[in-house]
Amino acid sequence: MIIATITKQGIREVWSHKFRSFLSMIGIILGVASLVAMIGVVQGMIKNFTVFFEETGGIEKVTINSTEAPEEQQHIAFLSPGLTISDFQAIEASVPLAEYVSPEVDIGWTRMVRGNKRTGSRPKGVTSDIQIIENYEVAEGRFIGDLDNLHARPVIVIGSEMVRRLYERGEDPIGTQVRIMNQPFTVIGVLKNYEFNQNGRNALRRKNWAAFIPAQTAAQRFRGDNSVSELLLKVSRYEDLRDLIPQLENVLLQRHNGIEDFEIETREEQLAEFQQLEKSFTYSLGGVAGISLLVGGIGIMNVMLAVVSERIREIGVRKAVGARSSDIFFQFLVESTVISVVGGVFGILLSVAFLQILSTFIPDGDNINLFPGNAMIFGFIFSGAVGLFSGLYPAFKAAQLDPIEALRYE
Repeated sequence: MIIATITKQGIREVWSHKFRSFLSMIGIILGVASLVAMIGVVQGMIKNFTVFFEETGGIEKVTINSTEAPEEQQHIAFLSPGLTISDFQAIEASVPLAEYVSPEVDIGWTRMVRGNKRTGSRPKGVTSDIQIIENYEVAEGRFIGDLDNLHARPVIVIGSEMVRRLYERGEDPIGTQVRIMNQPFTVIGVLKNYEFNQNGRNALRRKNWAAFIPAQTAAQRFRGDNSVSELLLKVSRYEDLRDLIPQLENVLLQRHNGIEDFEIETREEQLAEFQQLEKSFTYSLGGVAGISLLVGGIGIMNVMLAVVSERIREIGVRKAVGARSSDIFFQFLVESTVISVVGGVFGILLSVAFLQILSTFIPDGDNINLFPGNAMIFGFIFSGAVGLFSGLYPAFKAAQLDPIEALRYE
């Protein structure tokens, strides 16, 4: 009951000096607002990267590229056939951890023509697994199947941008023909339209320009050999990557007669670099917010020390009529904590407004977390803790005043 009375009295004292209390809150308000807003922006950045990373294959994706043989093998490099469709078949048959495998036969930049319309294109020969490896989704028709590859059929799956450039609005592309290097291909599928705004542009725009034909068709009609540009793989679990790499190396070294003219790339390094960048942002911006809160705490302590000086005679009267030192200590501690907590609430509200403004005026604003709940809770708790610690010394000083000396104070 006594604690409740002291708490009410402390809150009443803060309320009776609104302007002074508000001035002492400013540091806390700005500190909490900057902390919450910073975390909202960083979480938006994380979301941007996560969406882009997953839409382009995720951490489970592995790429095998051709590269020059090391210097000590240059004189026997001709013994290797290079990356071929046969490598794809060998990996598919003997590396069970590679759950999805697709060659990529790049026929180079060319023109795709339909009637009197034409557009630049870079068709790639693939198998059905590329749809899962790189997360492509068919909006109309179907994707390339195993039989299309087996029989080297002249079929094609195109992206939404290709449809926009080659067809009239509302026209159905399925079943129509387009020509690549004067060879007719039947459109069997249209990919969904991908939109993901990043730095003021569509980061997934490349997927809308996609044009896929069967790998065997690309090899036979355009390359004239069995070579591939790269091999793309995907494991079912990230944990399998560690065992997958040596298996791939063994298979490829056998097929390439021991020549190391290939490079196996995972996305772990890319993910690690981003995580390091995320930590750097969090620590640096969090440090700025922490300094703001510290400055706010010092401001509260200064105000409370001034309040103690103003109320020395009042403290003496209260002690003379029976108030204990602990009562005085608790009252001043409550006042400093209330100032800080209320400042924390205002800071959270200010951060929400600030994030709303940022989401409107900066690129990728749609991905900013407008209500970072964990950050708000942390900011609120931290503001209360700052107020508590800032009030300890002034409260202790008030509680230690001698009642007789305090009554004599003018």
